[in-house]
Amino acid sequence: MNVETLRVLATRAARLPNIQRLIYVSSQSAHEQAVSTYGRTKRLGEKVLHASGIPYAIVRPGLVFGPGDHGLFARMRRTVERLPVIPLLGGGRALVQPIDVEDLCVALERCLHLPQGESFEFNLGEPEPMTLAQFLDEISRARTGKSKLAVHIPLAPLEWAVRVGTLLRLPLPISKDNLEGMKTVQQMETAPSLARLGLTLTPFRDAMRRAVTDVSDTALVVEPIRVLLIGAGKIGIVHALDLTHRPGCSLVGIVDKNAKASRLYRQMGFRVPTFTELDLAIQKTRPHAAIIATPAFTHLSLTKKCLEAGLHLLIEKPLTVQPQQQAEYETLRRQFANRVIHVGYMAAQFPQVDFANKWMAEGRIGRVQSVWASSLQAHIMAPEPVRWEMRKSLAGGGVLTNFGCHLLSILFRLFGMPTVSEASFWSIHSREVEDVADLRLNFGEVQARVVSSWSAPGYARPQMRLVIEGEAGTITLTNTGAELHLHDGTRLLVTQRDFDLGFNPAPDYTGAAFACEHLNFLEAVEQASREGVQPCSSRPAPCETPVEVSEAIRLERFIQELYEKYPPAKSAAELSKCTSAQSQSPYAQELDRLIEVLR
Repeated sequence: MNVETLRVLATRAARLPNIQRLIYVSSQSAHEQAVSTYGRTKRLGEKVLHASGIPYAIVRPGLVFGPGDHGLFARMRRTVERLPVIPLLGGGRALVQPIDVEDLCVALERCLHLPQGESFEFNLGEPEPMTLAQFLDEISRARTGKSKLAVHIPLAPLEWAVRVGTLLRLPLPISKDNLEGMKTVQQMETAPSLARLGLTLTPFRDAMRRAVTDVSDTALVVEPIRVLLIGAGKIGIVHALDLTHRPGCSLVGIVDKNAKASRLYRQMGFRVPTFTELDLAIQKTRPHAAIIATPAFTHLSLTKKCLEAGLHLLIEKPLTVQPQQQAEYETLRRQFANRVIHVGYMAAQFPQVDFANKWMAEGRIGRVQSVWASSLQAHIMAPEPVRWEMRKSLAGGGVLTNFGCHLLSILFRLFGMPTVSEASFWSIHSREVEDVADLRLNFGEVQARVVSSWSAPGYARPQMRLVIEGEAGTITLTNTGAELHLHDGTRLLVTQRDFDLGFNPAPDYTGAAFACEHLNFLEAVEQASREGVQPCSSRPAPCETPVEVSEAIRLERFIQELYEKYPPAKSAAELSKCTSAQSQSPYAQELDRLIEVLR
């Protein structure tokens, strides 16, 4: 992390046309005589920047201290608080040059405004070092008003104990690197750096008094957002997995009428309470929010119950199975205006959609001429067993409502609402809903063809592909990333791995979309708890813009109007061929061949 990741970052930064400076937080431990892994790798990281060819600012802070319950200083504070004496490792003779975390943040901010084109190195901390013994004594004085008896502990036996504890993977208050680093601490000359940054350090004892105050008195303590998962099916597993690894939230319960489904979650390692009754789950878990991941026909009744219980909601798509339900959701949106209500059209929040949007806005592919899109999977491959998605009363529609809708949600965000020139729907296996949808849409002068099927042989894993053809090149969006391919040979590729979204349950599939969906939901819930629900229309990018009820209803109303104008055929034999003019685009020909297979 300290060397190779920094090398990658510096290499990529060097390619940016407007890069001004890379600011690197190193350490007082980073010097040529360092023996700890931490100190050596931090020093190697500095050398990476020296050789990078880009302007940099290297900041070497001493021992950073401040409020909070994590990190080395927090461990020191707890040791002083809990023990009747202060243990001094190696006699406490190691030198420290502490710096308050607030002062360090000011220094980093000022690094943003240094003269362009120049590189700098700063040593930050108290100009006059103190011993570790003095530093620990200052913690005691600030916390209790008096000193504590100090006990000298030789390093040799402690090093042996730490080695054994590390081999046994025991949680230790001090690491091997901490001990090694203490042996070779070198005094830094910090006064010139402080002067160059115009930084006056907070008086040490004032900063220390603030740092040792209880966390609850000095820092904002935010309770994790308590989320209840309703529905223990396949999509529920993805939600549960992502939420379990998502900082700032806690999965507090899983609800499903089928007790066997909840048992599966326990077997998979989810250690959360399971319930068969929603009312009991809400009473026992006291959630702030819920995710509804049940079949579509249950969504409206569950939504009403959760909103009445005061919960914020993320509802899996589709919202509705009957057109009249759209008005009911609009009424609920107005009635519960202080509640977050998002809808699970997660593909519209793929981070790679941002790049497609940006490349088009920059004119990289010139005037957009046509769009070719497909979403395919081998999901409904036989008439039996009849799944709930194959029942119109339960699902509201077939492949377009429950799968191809993700393509439409992306297209609508990129190009706005279209008009329809042609549409064909037909069944391959289902008796009540369509298994294939073939749409010809017009986004102003841009023609688009959208093909979706959940009965496509060879697609065991769902695949989405959207090609935007321009005069100067193409943009291809898939589940995994976005590619820009210009006619002059330029190629750019971004994948889900290029976006820092925290935990990503499936970076080779739809993990980033779920991550963005959850991040947007949790941020909105937190915002609502502080200031009330805020509209998201001003968000700068699709991946930061959740799908709210109004956007979901526009999409579902569009699909419903398609069904009414172009009733699904019961079989391909009942269809007439599309009469649109044939395009010479290879993407068009590819979709034509696909349609012939599906017929």
